[in-house]
Amino acid sequence: MASVRARLMRTALVGALEVLRRTNDAGAPGPDLAPEQLEAYALQAHERMEALGERLTPRTRVSWHEVPSMGTVGGEWVEDERVAADDRVVLHLHGGAFVIGSPRSHRGLASSLSRTSRSAVVLPEYRLAPANVFPAALEDAMGAYRWLVEDRGFRPGRIAVCGDSAGGGLGLSLLVRLRDEGFELPACYVGMSPWTDLAGTGPALVELDELDPWLVAEMMGPVARMYAGDTPLDDPRVSPLYADLTGLPPMLVHVGTHEILLDDARRLVARARDAGVDASLGTFEEMWHVFQAFPGLPETRRSLREIGAFIRRCTVPPERLAA
Repeated sequence: MASVRARLMRTALVGALEVLRRTNDAGAPGPDLAPEQLEAYALQAHERMEALGERLTPRTRVSWHEVPSMGTVGGEWVEDERVAADDRVVLHLHGGAFVIGSPRSHRGLASSLSRTSRSAVVLPEYRLAPANVFPAALEDAMGAYRWLVEDRGFRPGRIAVCGDSAGGGLGLSLLVRLRDEGFELPACYVGMSPWTDLAGTGPALVELDELDPWLVAEMMGPVARMYAGDTPLDDPRVSPLYADLTGLPPMLVHVGTHEILLDDARRLVARARDAGVDASLGTFEEMWHVFQAFPGLPETRRSLREIGAFIRRCTVPPERLAA
């Protein structure tokens, strides 16, 4: 059962989302909404997510600065000043269904991740749909990884790839592409409620629709199409759940039991294990999509502590292990 604080937060979240959906000029997106209406909805949602991210960003002991170019796009470098980042780094790909979100909306989550992993966190501002369809976001993620290795000098074994929601799926797609193109892989992967199946075949998409306070099942298909463009939704490059996961680094996936993407996480870990990958799944009772972005909850603290410990363990240099 969720904590009392989480239940109170959930009630407030549901109320706030209802108000936003009623007052959104474009109306809540549905499967038959015209493309221009979907785009208008995405733009309004993006503005509101930016504002929410600003409110959730700590005002003290966190530093961030813009990086004008990390490969194909810019982004932000975030560090919690209470920890020594050493020479490890987390490449975090933000969520937002590929149509909203940015480094600014995810500073709060990035700063918490920096503290628990004792790492700097890099947030690339990858290109969003519908203006930029697949493979634009994947190209930008690839550019950011290569920038860390080739320009900033980070060893792949000291890099963790992390992502929430759509960013979790994008991070997994990045790993598959790095492997297929012969690049040295990062030390590990972390997925927070990762969206890995844009074809929407998981039973939880329907079964948990009324329980999920954050995501609406009927909007997932249209938004997926906005990102994929003409690419089939079950293409492994778009939906990494269907990719060959052989040879990928250790992964940790956290998900709430009250979210429609629950099966995306469960099936990902099962398929990774079948492929010989060291994969772990953490489920959090009655929690919603990317609950880690809400500070102060016991579940948030536990999840981020476990994620931070996993990243630190996976990025220990081989010479230090030998000692």
